[in-house]
Amino acid sequence: MQGIIDRRTSTTNIEAVSHADAVVADANRVNGESVAWCLNAYGAFRNVSSVSTAGELLQAVRSSRPRIVLVGERLIATCLRELFSELAVRLGETIVVVFADGLTDRQLDLVVHNRVSGLLSRQDSMRSISDMLTRAAAGQLVLSEHLADRIQVAPDGTFRCTASAQLKKLTDRQWDVLLRIADGGRVAEVAAALDISEKAVEAHKYRIMRAIGANDRVDLCRWAIREGLIEA
Repeated sequence: MQGIIDRRTSTTNIEAVSHADAVVADANRVNGESVAWCLNAYGAFRNVSSVSTAGELLQAVRSSRPRIVLVGERLIATCLRELFSELAVRLGETIVVVFADGLTDRQLDLVVHNRVSGLLSRQDSMRSISDMLTRAAAGQLVLSEHLADRIQVAPDGTFRCTASAQLKKLTDRQWDVLLRIADGGRVAEVAAALDISEKAVEAHKYRIMRAIGANDRVDLCRWAIREGLIEA
């Protein structure tokens, strides 16, 4: 079941807004067109269009003023800050929902601190995606169950990146240790480079692994690669 939090105090008439126009923005034009076609087919929205660049998205928002836009993670990843700074000025009442599967924790943290009403997964069925978009258009906050391990809904009705909250607990020294270990450094090498004892490195590594939810060094390296800290 998808997590749904109603942010309105009164009951919303979902039927009244379920036929609003929508725009699907995906860097892969074929993917965007496929999602738009499916949304039209399921009937939750009408006049669904697709775009593949930030410029096209902003132009679509200016010209057609859609009720809701669904943005793919690749587009978010390539122009996150620029896109949201522009959208904040131009969108007005347009609701933003994001496919979040491919976003790193840092990108996800930036996304949830902007005006986003939904975080979806490409693992969701099109019927589920259509349903969640309809609910988002009705003023509800929607979260895919496939993202529940990375995102929480705070008591104030906003998204919170779980990993981000954990990583803020790391000290500067622990970040130094994390980066060196993830890049292949052995405990003795890290200790020598940072001029600390091997015992201190082991202690830092233990706290780091607890913070990011890693079970071993392999998990730690995978996390660092996913976050873009090191290259695969």
